[in-house]
Amino acid sequence: MRYRTGLLVAAAAATLAACSGNNNQAGDNMAMADNGMAGNAMAAGDDQADTQNLVAEATAEVQQMKADPQVAKLLQKAKGVYIVPEFGRGALIVGGKGGAGVVMAKSNGAWTSSPAFYDFGSLSVGAQAGGSGGRIAFLLMTDKAVNAFMSGNKISLDADSGLSIVNYSANAEASWGKGDIILWSDTAGAYAGATIGVSDLNWDDDNNQAYYGKQVQPQQVLTGQVTNPNAAQLQQALP
Repeated sequence: MRYRTGLLVAAAAATLAACSGNNNQAGDNMAMADNGMAGNAMAAGDDQADTQNLVAEATAEVQQMKADPQVAKLLQKAKGVYIVPEFGRGALIVGGKGGAGVVMAKSNGAWTSSPAFYDFGSLSVGAQAGGSGGRIAFLLMTDKAVNAFMSGNKISLDADSGLSIVNYSANAEASWGKGDIILWSDTAGAYAGATIGVSDLNWDDDNNQAYYGKQVQPQQVLTGQVTNPNAAQLQQALP
């Protein structure tokens, strides 16, 4: 009888130990899940902050561009603009890389779109140009130039794609009407006399999703179907 009682006690103890182990394991799993969710939330918050910082830098660049009355007039005439606040340092030469920026587009003459985030892999010029990086912007003067961004990926802005880019110069007003795109830079003379082309320009899925809180398409952003109220300052800065 004592033998059977001992077996029952041992079985009960084993069951309690197993339950305790399962509860501990469940608790560990829940803690790991909570930590994972917290980590994802922090990463999403960081991405949102990064995109908003880029928009703020683009706003500051527009203010700098407007300080030149001729550039301000060109922005008024433009159909859109691709603003790159920090072009890769040392990249103002043949094959330079590093162009994270935002595209803004007009509708019925007003800057109605929120920023669309794009990156380009390469900026090429016909001859080596001096410079050490800085702010650049592409003023999109024709509908064809704006429409080039609608495809989203593997975009080229060059003669092969039927687009002409001219370099902005305060003393070369006659050339501005000849380009689908006018390249502005805060590095004076960096592209003087050079043939300019941009290749491997791509829609930035991560930044666009972080900024709008969901997956969006280029057409949705550039036509104003999807907006973000945090872009108001940039919209208002554009003339």
